[in-house]
Amino acid sequence: MHFQCSLSDLLPAVNLVEKAVASQNDIPILTGIHIASDTSSVSLTATNLELGIKSEFKAYVNTADKTVVDGKLLAALVRKLPDQPIIFEVVDQQLLITAGNVEFTLNIFNEEDFPQLPEAEQVMFSLPANKLLRMIKNTIYACGKDEHRPFLNGILFEIIDNRLSFVATDINRLAYYAVELNSDVPNMEILVPMKTMQELQRSLPNDDTPINIAFSDKSLIFEYGPNKITTRLIEEQFPKYRGLFPDEEPIRITANRQMLIAAVERAALINTDEGSQIVIFEAVDGVLEISTPSSSKGKSQEKLNVEHQGENGKAAFSAKYILDMLKATDAEQVLFHFNADLRQCLMQADNDEDQKYILMPIRLS
Repeated sequence: MHFQCSLSDLLPAVNLVEKAVASQNDIPILTGIHIASDTSSVSLTATNLELGIKSEFKAYVNTADKTVVDGKLLAALVRKLPDQPIIFEVVDQQLLITAGNVEFTLNIFNEEDFPQLPEAEQVMFSLPANKLLRMIKNTIYACGKDEHRPFLNGILFEIIDNRLSFVATDINRLAYYAVELNSDVPNMEILVPMKTMQELQRSLPNDDTPINIAFSDKSLIFEYGPNKITTRLIEEQFPKYRGLFPDEEPIRITANRQMLIAAVERAALINTDEGSQIVIFEAVDGVLEISTPSSSKGKSQEKLNVEHQGENGKAAFSAKYILDMLKATDAEQVLFHFNADLRQCLMQADNDEDQKYILMPIRLS
């Protein structure tokens, strides 16, 4: 192996791929980054067997070859290199990296032991990156963290009649976001790990770059530009959720989202004596009172003028859960339909059936 590249081409690829390097593993090869040079480009690949990332960049290649080196060490080294042409060369079973007067020699792994990333059988559909990011943002906060119930630790990709829905739940709440697809796609359900979606949030450009999404043998593949991100799917059944959305609740309010965020954040400053952040919503004749239970720290009370339909009544909720939904959506107005008898409540963005959120109330002693 012998190639030369620029720091501006190498650094973004290293920063992206490093996210899939296993920090600790019984399989040492998974702590490495695979380097493969071709006639005019170089690819870097890392995988922890759950998440895999590959990125390519242009280079002047004299000798094409493959090798694997310690991934965290390579990334740390590259971030400290001077902005000069960088030469990679395998010499005597070691990787020599040179930039100006700087020279490092890294030990290498057996390249044949490095696992291959799954290949796409065919592209299922494509979404602009900013739309995909918006779908993730509006659902990922509702994912659970439960080793005994893995289906809570991911986002459901559900395709029905060319309509893609993202759904996530931790049992106490459920977030739903849907978009229409511009291509014919078979109906399907797959469950994608939350950690993968978090990496996509950190990695994807927030623009209209097309993200090609493909399925291959229990894996999902995201490809954009010179980059590929793969993930193993969660092999669990997601709960049947569609019947959970209430048709109509007795108490129905519509409020300005930013005004509601500010009021709930103020109320959340007063914790209960148990340390919880609880807000009580009470709708009476067009006024929404947002208050907190009395505690040794004090009490909060605030009134907002809202659009109000149906009955008067009140219910208590987790302030964090309400704020998660309000801060995820971009809607100017939100609808909050609730009840006084501890049944699930419904929050929507601008009366939009494509953005819905189910929230369970809290029983006050």
